[in-house]
Amino acid sequence: MRTLLSSGAAVAALLCAGVSAQAGTLRYCPGNANGVCYSVGVPSSSAASESGNIYFQITAPTTYQWVALGTGTGMAGSNIFIMYQDGLGNVTLSPRIGPNHQPPTLDTSANAAQLTVLAGSGVSADGNTMTANVACANCESWSGGGQLDLKDAQSSWIGAWRRGNSLATTSRSVSLVQHDDTAIFEFDLPRAAIATDSNPFTPAASTGGSGGDDSGSDSDSDKPGGDSSDDGGGVTVIGTGRVDRNILVGHGVIMAIVFVILYPLGSLLMPLLGKWWAHGAFQAVAWALMWAGFGLGVTYARYLNILFDQTHTILGTVVVCLLAIQPALGYAHHRHFLKHGARGIISHVHIWYGRALMILGVINGGLGLQLALGSNSCKIAYGVVAGVTFLIYASGKAFLSTKGRKSAGPGGGRIRSGRKAEAGSPASV
Repeated sequence: MRTLLSSGAAVAALLCAGVSAQAGTLRYCPGNANGVCYSVGVPSSSAASESGNIYFQITAPTTYQWVALGTGTGMAGSNIFIMYQDGLGNVTLSPRIGPNHQPPTLDTSANAAQLTVLAGSGVSADGNTMTANVACANCESWSGGGQLDLKDAQSSWIGAWRRGNSLATTSRSVSLVQHDDTAIFEFDLPRAAIATDSNPFTPAASTGGSGGDDSGSDSDSDKPGGDSSDDGGGVTVIGTGRVDRNILVGHGVIMAIVFVILYPLGSLLMPLLGKWWAHGAFQAVAWALMWAGFGLGVTYARYLNILFDQTHTILGTVVVCLLAIQPALGYAHHRHFLKHGARGIISHVHIWYGRALMILGVINGGLGLQLALGSNSCKIAYGVVAGVTFLIYASGKAFLSTKGRKSAGPGGGRIRSGRKAEAGSPASV
């Protein structure tokens, strides 16, 4: 019996030694990114007092334009830390706040993260890897009421990244293009405990546990594949993987064509051709395309959980749903014109209702470009095309209205070769 007890004590001691060896920083490398890794370590003193320093590391190949780590379950309201190259062989670290799914902005509040970039940070000698080893003195709370419990075994974190050319700037407020992909995960912070309140990511500090080295270029971290963590535990993956960005591009292109080009041109067809069916058929095609574009937008917005959380998505949904009855208004006008030979109240409702929604749709397209962090060239191109289309539309309406007053049949239709306009010609939108 004494032998068995001794053996049991020895096994227990070994198990305890094993647990002790695993204590240290936790690391997570998302499987939907090549070489992007996040590590975190919490000093025992900080966990005990529930305040104080917390350490984290961000590593990525220099083929990435920027890489971000955040505390929270989504971009909105999170405390976000963004790493990018400064163009001088080092990295810039920007503390930002995600204001309700708007592009993260530099946090200049009194509660802004107090960050110290530590030894081991920068671009590796071969120029292939960038690393940020960071100490945060007040990450347990931040602007907007967010909190991080340093003892939380299910601490929520997010990651995001974008491939591209180096930003090469020391500015912490530089504008960023929207991420390529994201990850949502949890760290078991008690398992990320470190004994001393010092940089755990230097080679001397990485004794056991799952801490990364100063370069962040472990044997597997820069290879594509599944999610990974060094010790096989302490990390829970909540969600990774992208919705195809082509869905967003398709949504933007279709809706821009519909509202900026097709609807205005379709509106001009009635007074230009004097054919109500041409106007109706053209606008019906545009209307169907609008619903296709709307469906793509809903798919992408649901992925980002912003369907009813942004001005763009809310206004867009309202405009599209209101346009659902526009064909019915057009048909009602057509029936009224056939019966009375002139416009009525329903005609003016159809006309001005459509014009107002067209304008709102164009404005909302600009909001969409802003939300998607569209490039300046895209925003300029959109504005120019919208402006040119407006001038064509307004000039065409003015010209055709003047011409129509001189040669109009009943209800404003054009006269051809001495004949009245085609019966039942509806008002154009």
